[in-house]
Amino acid sequence: MSARARVLFVMAIAGTVAHVPAARADSVFGMHLLGERIEAVDARVAALGGFVQIVDDSLGLMQFNPAMLAFSKRVAFGAAGYVTSDANQSAELERNIVATKFSSLMFAFPLFKRTLTASVGYRGHYDPDFDYSVPGTTTSGEAYNDVFERTGGTWGVPITIAADLGRYAKIGGSISLERGTIENRWLTDFTGENTVDATSTQIRQVSATGFGGGIVVRPITGVGLGLAFESELDYDVETSESFTNTAADTSYDESMVQPARWIVSAAWRAARGITVYGGASYSDFTKFEGLSFPTDRLTEEMVAALGVEYRIRGSRFPIRLSGRYEKLPYTLPDGEEITRVSFALGSGLLFRTGRGKLDAAVQFGKIGSVDTNTYEDRQVRFYISITGSESWSTKRETRY
Repeated sequence: MSARARVLFVMAIAGTVAHVPAARADSVFGMHLLGERIEAVDARVAALGGFVQIVDDSLGLMQFNPAMLAFSKRVAFGAAGYVTSDANQSAELERNIVATKFSSLMFAFPLFKRTLTASVGYRGHYDPDFDYSVPGTTTSGEAYNDVFERTGGTWGVPITIAADLGRYAKIGGSISLERGTIENRWLTDFTGENTVDATSTQIRQVSATGFGGGIVVRPITGVGLGLAFESELDYDVETSESFTNTAADTSYDESMVQPARWIVSAAWRAARGITVYGGASYSDFTKFEGLSFPTDRLTEEMVAALGVEYRIRGSRFPIRLSGRYEKLPYTLPDGEEITRVSFALGSGLLFRTGRGKLDAAVQFGKIGSVDTNTYEDRQVRFYISITGSESWSTKRETRY
């Protein structure tokens, strides 16, 4: 994920909130301090279905398949971000969050003639900020509110090298340095007099190194096929905890393993100016380990997307649209699978110089259903990105 959705989640955090029946997390990982692997895409790729796609002329900087970087032959840059509005429709969890995310900043440069290209950059993960308040009463009749807040996030520095093996194949590999700090705060806030509130804070600093590889081939004119792999992430976790009673403060080390992911993609130039994109990914989260996560609630994550781009001959304003289906890697308490369905629409502006472009996209997503499982999340995300220093207007064999 990607990384990459909100789910209904039975809470069991410390003793103070063990009685909470259900709460929403910003991601399947966010409530347990894992963060997500961000969808490293520009707005064009987002409009065409997201990270499972291989999209020509997007520099390869914002795509999960590192082989796409081989299509970049000049010193180039790319930056992307999005604004998200997430509204929960469940009566007991009704809330609306609006946030801005700076997701990617990448630079690419040729290493050896037009054969090797390298890139380095930044990927920010979806910020797992989260808060809720649950009222309660002690056995002696004292009223209180259990308040939980989560702030922080994770980020990565990907370093990629890709090789152009000629007209029919490109290959690439990457290493990503993953880091992050996530802070949890619990407060038992008594509403009556002559009572003392109880507080605790937990800070986890995570670090890991991930690897990836990919290949893109063109078996026939107008068709591109891609295969990419992301290794599992074996995190080291440094945890420190502080309490109202400072004598209970402690620190310790943990570990966690996030499973590997496979991605398959295809691009087909169906007609002049019309390209169809398809892709899918698979990751087995039953292999997740660490942080006392309830593994009996984990399942396989599967994503599939289909997108179409229509570029009128000579026009600098293409039309893009896509649909996407995701089976999230976490189930409801009764074992019911959680799905996310989304649709996206986008366009862009090709600069007259032919060496840069500005793209935008809007995505509408829905998770769950109030009618079927009492949980539903609706999302609206606006993506924007800019890329430059690539000769976009040059007609070359990299176009599918």
